[in-house]
Amino acid sequence: AVVSTQSTGEMRRFNDQMLQMERSFIFAPGLPGRPQNRHVLIAPSILNSYSGSLFPGLFDSLYLAQQSGSDEDWNQVEKQLTIATWVTRAAARALSSDVFPN
Repeated sequence: AVVSTQSTGEMRRFNDQMLQMERSFIFAPGLPGRPQNRHVLIAPSILNSYSGSLFPGLFDSLYLAQQSGSDEDWNQVEKQLTIATWVTRAAARALSSDVFPN
């Protein structure tokens, strides 16, 4: 959305909406094996701590499950997919209200 001469109240609503969207990606228990990393959308990968990874809990769990083939690891993939879906839907809800009506 292009922001032109909007009122202070409209800008405040927009900023609050962006803040709520960002907060939607925080998962309090943290990523598997890394409770200090709580951002579900982007965080360092367990496989490469120097670069960020999109949906690192899901990515890392999928990699480990493919390597091991264990049911426990595949259950972790399912859990991480559920978490990723849940936070993405929460972020979409945060953005769903019309901040700048025409």
